[in-house]
Amino acid sequence: MPFKEIRCKAIECIKNGHVRHIERDISKNMFAGGDFTPEEMISIIGACRGDCYSSAKHHFLEVDVHILKPQGRYDGLYIKFFFIEPNILFISVHESDYKG
Repeated sequence: MPFKEIRCKAIECIKNGHVRHIERDISKNMFAGGDFTPEEMISIIGACRGDCYSSAKHHFLEVDVHILKPQGRYDGLYIKFFFIEPNILFISVHESDYKG
C-alpha cells in the first residue's frame, strides 16, 4: 500500500475512534499516556511526507509495521503502528534520538 493510502487510513481510524494501543511501558507511547490528543495525532500524521516513512514486517504477526519520523514541528518524534481491521494499533509514540 502506498504511503498516502497508509496516511489516510491512519487518519480515518483515529477520526472514527478505531484506535488501540499495544501494552508496554507508557513512556514509549505518549498518545496512550495522554500527551497527544487524537486531533494532534491526526495533525502530526497528516503533516508527514513520504520521506518520513518506512515499513517493516512485524516480528511475529503477518502485518506491516509502519514507522513515521516527522520533521519540522515534531522533529524527533517516533511513531510506529500497524492495522488490524478496523483498528490502528499504536506500538510507539515517543521522542527519539534522531533528528530529521
